[in-house]
Amino acid sequence: MVLFSEMFVSELKNIPVVDRLQEPIGTAKDIILTVGDVFPKITGLLVRLKDKKEEAVLLMGEIDLIGKQFVATKSVKDRIVFARPTRNELLLRQDIFDKQIVDTAGARVIRVNDLKLGKIDQDVRLLAADVGLKGLLRRLRWLPFFASIFGLFKKDIPDILIGWDHVESLKTGRATGMITIPSKHLQDLHPSDIANIISQVHSEEKTAIFTSLSEKTAAEALHELEPKIQALLLLTIDTKKTLSILEKMPVDEVADVLGDLPPEKTDELLRLLRPRKSQAVSRLLKHPEETAGGLMTTEFMAVPDTLTVEQTIQKMRELAPDAETAYYIYVVNSSENLVGILSLRELIVASPDRLISEIMIKKVITVEPEMDQRQVAQIISKYNLLAVPVVDKDKRLVGIVTVDDVVDFILPPISRRKRQMVG
Repeated sequence: MVLFSEMFVSELKNIPVVDRLQEPIGTAKDIILTVGDVFPKITGLLVRLKDKKEEAVLLMGEIDLIGKQFVATKSVKDRIVFARPTRNELLLRQDIFDKQIVDTAGARVIRVNDLKLGKIDQDVRLLAADVGLKGLLRRLRWLPFFASIFGLFKKDIPDILIGWDHVESLKTGRATGMITIPSKHLQDLHPSDIANIISQVHSEEKTAIFTSLSEKTAAEALHELEPKIQALLLLTIDTKKTLSILEKMPVDEVADVLGDLPPEKTDELLRLLRPRKSQAVSRLLKHPEETAGGLMTTEFMAVPDTLTVEQTIQKMRELAPDAETAYYIYVVNSSENLVGILSLRELIVASPDRLISEIMIKKVITVEPEMDQRQVAQIISKYNLLAVPVVDKDKRLVGIVTVDDVVDFILPPISRRKRQMVG
């Protein structure tokens, strides 16, 4: 059994390693643990050997004492059997120090400044990550100095520890990224919070976090990300998962995402998408991004002007799952020309047998596909619309632009900055 009391990994750096006769063996460079347990087990120390000028693993079974001043072995150095790190092991300083940790409670990214070790039963295990100022000062060997300064004001430097039982690993190659789960799982966060987290971490962690999401959650979060990050993720994740995510997104959002990918990748994904969705996305991609056509979605509710109120409500039940918004029902004639618009309120209070052509609003505010996006935003704002229909030169309904598509043009500058800050 190893003699050991709680300490931090930074306190073990470069301390002497001696045998039972106090003969020097080398210096401790890092600590090795085996991943898998809730509190991972420490399996040995990486030691810089004094005589051979090389590094080797001193297994826990060879160690008698681990203290802040030195490490002592059970036997003399000539009888010690050293080992090498295996694939299932991590070096705490090399692989976890300065790694990014995602605090899902605050939807923020923080760094591992130090790691706390302690005993559970007979084993030395990793207990917690120190993500506060105190951990950083301890690593830099500045803690005594700053602690004395804080002491003059009768203040303490607080410990900010996250228990390792709240840390979930994400494989990102040789190293491992971490996500903390102090209050709820990443999967349960709002898509904008997930996007905010993904935006703050390194490229490998971006892919690891995004890949860990369900397809539905990934689809909702993807549209909240900056175009460059969207492209990075879709170019690095598995094509099969990419398609599953795109199939769960509205066509206008798919068009936005594919529009920022290299043409050859866009063509590949369009070929692999379901034909109906691929055709709808292709039509949207033909419009410049900064126009109404580039903003619009083709997923809306349109019904013939010959229907009654009761028939329209039944039709809504069929169309609603595929619609971008159910606030408005657009009325078209046999030539697909937009002839009127209905609100849900008007539909609900009307008699079931009335024709919708009798209760619809016939004077409809519309925009053309070529209209600049700022002008579209001004129209939505001016008339307090939740969505505005887009019609071609023959007055055929080709799409709608919703208020959330132009909200950044409607919000005043200060509110817009606040919205961006919260994701």
